[in-house]
Amino acid sequence: MSLWSRIANVLRGDQLNREIDEELEVHIAEAIAQGRDPVEARRALGSTLRHRERSRDVKLVTWLESLRSDAVFGLRQLRKTKVTSLAAILSLALAIGACTSAFRLIDAILLRPLPVANPERLYDLSRQGIGPEGKPQTFDGWAYPNFQLMRAALRDQAELFAVSYAEPVDLTYKSDEDIEKAYLQYVSGWMFPTLGLRPALGRVFTENDDVKPGGHPYAVLSYDYWTHRFGQDPSVIGRTFRMGNEIYEIAGVVEAPFTGTEPGTMVDIFVPTMMHPGVTHKDWTWHRTLAVVKPGAALEPIRQKLGVTSRAFEEERAKGFHGMRQEDIDHFLDPKLASQRALPRQFSTAQCRW
Repeated sequence: MSLWSRIANVLRGDQLNREIDEELEVHIAEAIAQGRDPVEARRALGSTLRHRERSRDVKLVTWLESLRSDAVFGLRQLRKTKVTSLAAILSLALAIGACTSAFRLIDAILLRPLPVANPERLYDLSRQGIGPEGKPQTFDGWAYPNFQLMRAALRDQAELFAVSYAEPVDLTYKSDEDIEKAYLQYVSGWMFPTLGLRPALGRVFTENDDVKPGGHPYAVLSYDYWTHRFGQDPSVIGRTFRMGNEIYEIAGVVEAPFTGTEPGTMVDIFVPTMMHPGVTHKDWTWHRTLAVVKPGAALEPIRQKLGVTSRAFEEERAKGFHGMRQEDIDHFLDPKLASQRALPRQFSTAQCRW
């Protein structure tokens, strides 16, 4: 008997049982026709149940039959306790959905690198030292004037760009009564071309969009935000929204799947750093600093130059500290700069110290 026939028999169990019983009765009838006593003929044939089981094993794929039987039994039990069964099914569905969501989050945060060009040359800059409470701390916030000095010092070896911490903001597209929430990030105008990111619609920022404090009220949307908020409507270009006292014009949509540089946070809207009120403040550490090392550039000279530049800035700023203990000032100036490779997204532990 072919394998396909045996598999087909699994799906016709009742009919198969009848066929086996009919075949056994034929054998008994033949024995009686040959002159044997009916009782003796049945006794000689043996247990009908045993013969049926043997015949079924020959004509069925037994493990598949067992699976079918378990499935039938399970369905019968579900029908008997419909409420309990429905609760179990819903709980299972929720658990599967939660596990899937958790894996997608872990995949996005821990497993995938940032979807940018040359992620192996992308570094996150931070400082390590003693905090106000006398405990070791890592500081990844920077004052924008310090960032400008470091960027100028490294023009031939690396490109630095600033990105704020992504945060929820209130904005309106129509009237002040229609307030919406969105995640916003301030970024250097040259971030998109530096990371090899292109527009999916309109244009992305350039360095010319990030020159004068408060002078560049433009916005770039993430592809995901453009999709779920505007349904990929191309007429979104040129549309305006109000955030605080400022009116912003939408200049473009950045290509997918880029959703910002903040691990675990999907940014909806990007605006130039020059629109942040802290760009002129030396004591306002409101953004992170990322660096793309140029091909062939050695890390050691970059370490030295960044360390000297940042230290000089902080020493000049410390001259304005009044009423502070010298020990606290020393702690303030002591932090060593560190760079962590931004690959994968949680940033590797390989560090470069200054």
